[in-house]
Amino acid sequence: MKKLHLLTIVCVLLFPAVSHAQAKDQFPQLQPVPGTGELIDNPTTHFTFVAAGDNRPSGGKIKQPKTLSHILKNLKRHNPRFVIWSGDTIGGFRLAGQPMHRAHLIKQYERFFTDVAEAGVPVFNSPGNHEMDRVDKVKDGKKKGTIETPDKRMEKLYLEMMKYPSGAPPYGAFNYGNSRFIAVDTEEVPEELTLRSPGKTVANGLKLDPGFVSQKQIDLLEADLEANKDKTHIFVFMHHPINPAKNGSRLNKENADKLEKIFAKYKNVSFVIAAHEHIYYNFGGTQLDPAKRKSSSGGGPTYLVSGGAGAPLDSCPANLTKNCLAAYHYLVFEVNGDEVEVKVKVLPATIKKKS
Repeated sequence: MKKLHLLTIVCVLLFPAVSHAQAKDQFPQLQPVPGTGELIDNPTTHFTFVAAGDNRPSGGKIKQPKTLSHILKNLKRHNPRFVIWSGDTIGGFRLAGQPMHRAHLIKQYERFFTDVAEAGVPVFNSPGNHEMDRVDKVKDGKKKGTIETPDKRMEKLYLEMMKYPSGAPPYGAFNYGNSRFIAVDTEEVPEELTLRSPGKTVANGLKLDPGFVSQKQIDLLEADLEANKDKTHIFVFMHHPINPAKNGSRLNKENADKLEKIFAKYKNVSFVIAAHEHIYYNFGGTQLDPAKRKSSSGGGPTYLVSGGAGAPLDSCPANLTKNCLAAYHYLVFEVNGDEVEVKVKVLPATIKKKS
């Protein structure tokens, strides 16, 4: 009896330690956007979900584009279980040289929460530069301009508004059916002296930040992929793309190269979905809709850019005529066992944004 009692005590002490060790090897549980509901996992192998990104209004406005509402209403006909979003949900802080206006940013988030609840299913977001960066005035000799800068205060407000637990990072993951969904934060504040890509310059001379993923997040991501080899599919979503239509939009090169190599190691990493470019782009594809994908395909995941949920549209490069589209859209994913089919749903050209 004494031996049995001792064994019971040992088991009680050990099991929590084992559980804790497993949790440390994975991304934290990703929180849904407030007001969109909770997702209950289901052992199904046949389900549908929707992906989109870049709905943000121009110039830090509070009102969301009409395109967002149209997408949220339209996607219901596909009966998705949830929606994944690749960032730029708000206009953010774009007033160079002025203090961050917290109250205005809160109103932007609250308006997005109200509008996106129209989806009727849980929505999960991976943050973009508009949620995480401020805009600063810079002077280089006689040249003046503005530049995006990742900002800890913006990150803190994002975590607060999204109701993340205390100490949680802006990245995370969740399971549904036979699949795992991982949100990578490509907008981290880089360490000093970090070698980074130049980024790209857009309208009015604004130089966009190229994004950054810390080694800590990369290590945890690889551990998460290793711990979830049993999943039939893994879907990764992020804001800055690894394989964009235009090279200047690419995630910081050092990070992008590392992530691409890591994803190629795991055959069950089926799709990597990004935004940042306000277009649709099927990297390496010969048409708009990606080829059907099986979990054992290998050769690296399919890379997609989906940034057409309401932000001002970009243009596709002249050489990409079959697999790139400058139009408002969203993506419908149907998971059926070990196979995934994706359809691009293009909105009518008559859809206009609110002023």
